[in-house]
Amino acid sequence: MFFADAALLAECPEYRDLHQLDQHICFWCECPKNKLGDYVPPDKHHPRQDHNLYRTLADANTKVAKAELSSRHVHQGFTMFQHIPCIVSDLPKPDHLHTMQIGMLDHLQKWIFHIMKTNERLDKYNAIWLSMPAYHDLTPKTKSYEEVSHWNGKEMKEMSRYLLGVVTQSLRGGSHAQHLIFNRVIQCIRALLKFYIFARYKCHDDATLSNIEDALCCFHAFKDVFVLGRAGKNAKAKANALKAELVKKRKVDKETNAESSTPSKKWREMNSWRDYISHEIDVSKELDADFNFLKIHLMSHWVEQIHRYGALPQYSAERHEQAHRTNLKDG
Repeated sequence: MFFADAALLAECPEYRDLHQLDQHICFWCECPKNKLGDYVPPDKHHPRQDHNLYRTLADANTKVAKAELSSRHVHQGFTMFQHIPCIVSDLPKPDHLHTMQIGMLDHLQKWIFHIMKTNERLDKYNAIWLSMPAYHDLTPKTKSYEEVSHWNGKEMKEMSRYLLGVVTQSLRGGSHAQHLIFNRVIQCIRALLKFYIFARYKCHDDATLSNIEDALCCFHAFKDVFVLGRAGKNAKAKANALKAELVKKRKVDKETNAESSTPSKKWREMNSWRDYISHEIDVSKELDADFNFLKIHLMSHWVEQIHRYGALPQYSAERHEQAHRTNLKDG
């Protein structure tokens, strides 16, 4: 009798290393790195990872084979799955813990923080966060949002139940321009939480699967409202360099027109330059920011995975992580 592996539960870096893939490469399909943040309709998925082909190319060990592997972002070398009777790309299963709770929901928290800080709503957000009652099985809040340094999977799961209400109340009021942004923020958060909640169902039908796909489509439609929160170190460094350059330009302009400017004109020019610099910095960050990271792409496979393997909670790493912590405590 021979046993065949049916599932492998791990975090994304572990899948990457076990499958000999480059960083930020989907272990289910051959989606290009620069397309990871795009919405993928159910009927337009990228080709699946073909590990039999990769094995053949690795065994050939020719320049052409190596170039082909490199173009597919696959490393040459031995993998533990080479001689195991299984379809390698079928082993990874959707994981609520790593993909959603400490993955997408963690990203969402950071994006919300950026929106609150940019629009001077952080104090209000912290106050409403602390005012959440210990209803039913909710944990009483003893720290404001800013004071929490680390979120675990259980806290993220609990937070998903009231996050939309806290954000909605925090974004009440403001100018017309802010209302347009705030409405998109709320729509995006609602869609991602809807996706997460429906994906946690323990049984599904056509209606629930349709709700999951619709929520994912809606999330991608509104996610650009958070694009400035996606600016990485390089984008921020580039924006800071631009800001320094514009500030110097403003200083030269101020000195040139110092004698001919009246106090009211100076005030108007200062406000005009401030708005111009802020706009140019935002444009610079938007041009260099994107949503091309792996976990946002993995959600596009979940409806397909539910069709193939059933409800997803059975594959969540939560219970295994909890068992690991228990074993550590017990020695």
